[in-house]
Amino acid sequence: MNIIIKRYEHYNRSLGKYITCKKQYDDEMARGGFVSYEKGCELAEKAKENLHKDYKELSPKALGIIKSARLMSDSKGNIKPSDKLIDGMKEVGVRFDVPDWLPKCYKGV
Repeated sequence: MNIIIKRYEHYNRSLGKYITCKKQYDDEMARGGFVSYEKGCELAEKAKENLHKDYKELSPKALGIIKSARLMSDSKGNIKPSDKLIDGMKEVGVRFDVPDWLPKCYKGV
């Protein structure tokens, strides 16, 4: 059996302050937008449960396009896509627009 003793009088490096009591600790945690370790574990478990709910199975057509793209690759894995492959990807729902927040060096322009 583990006995856990919580002493609140300490210097908290994460908060950058000397904490004297539980009320001050709770107030500083709330002010900084932090949660306790236990609450963080609960939030992580909920996020894991909901992670894959939004994803759907790929259609046979999408799997075929992926397979053909793999077959077109050279020994290093580089792909030189044809117009037919690009049109098929657009049909399936692949987006080719570049987000504005992406750094210029990654845009390929």
